[in-house]
Amino acid sequence: MLAVSTTTVSAQNVRVMSYNVRNGNGMDGIKSIERCADIVYQTKPDVVAVQELDSMTHRNNFYVLGKMAEHAGYHAYYGPTIPYRGGKYGIGVLSKKPALSVKFHRLPCRKEPRGLLVVEFKKYYLLCTHLSLNEQDRVTSVGIIRDIVSKLKKPVFIAGDMNALPTSKPITAFKEYATLLSDDSQFTFPSTNPRICIDYIFGSNGSFSVLKNHIFNDTLASDHHPLYVDVKIGKAKKNKR
Repeated sequence: MLAVSTTTVSAQNVRVMSYNVRNGNGMDGIKSIERCADIVYQTKPDVVAVQELDSMTHRNNFYVLGKMAEHAGYHAYYGPTIPYRGGKYGIGVLSKKPALSVKFHRLPCRKEPRGLLVVEFKKYYLLCTHLSLNEQDRVTSVGIIRDIVSKLKKPVFIAGDMNALPTSKPITAFKEYATLLSDDSQFTFPSTNPRICIDYIFGSNGSFSVLKNHIFNDTLASDHHPLYVDVKIGKAKKNKR
């Protein structure tokens, strides 16, 4: 069955970033979420999918995403995946403009619950996730995300730390309904000596022209390199269900 979007979306250029910030725990032993926020501020993405975020835990007694947003001048939307050390731990989205809606969906994980944060903007959605370390959980999650995407009526960006290599089953499954927009030949982890790509940005429900993709080569702020894509999005296409 085909799910057909009836929403017409005029062309728009969007800069989408994905960044596993590791709570600002730098590779030099210094904890500074401000360094991660500085990278966002310098890069000026429209939206950012952010992973590994504490909120009011014993180890980070503040709202990490909120502090990052305040420092960079962005709006913040948080999706807690687990209760952790007196607070919460999860994923989030930063955006230049306020969101129209925010929803959180739980994803399977054998050891630690995971989630998908769905944030709606005027002409597109950004979906942020941090998938399980277990491959079968990742494959199942990709199917769940597919079902969610099929119900959305605008172009969709799916971004995050997928914990999966480019040739793996989960990434292959993503490519059945989404277009890879980032460059999986550029390594994102570990930041001090990157050897693998596990962070990605995909597009679905629309036409996408990649104008630029870039890995921000920072070796200190986190154990992941942030990445971004400049994309021209067009009107929504048909999606297989």
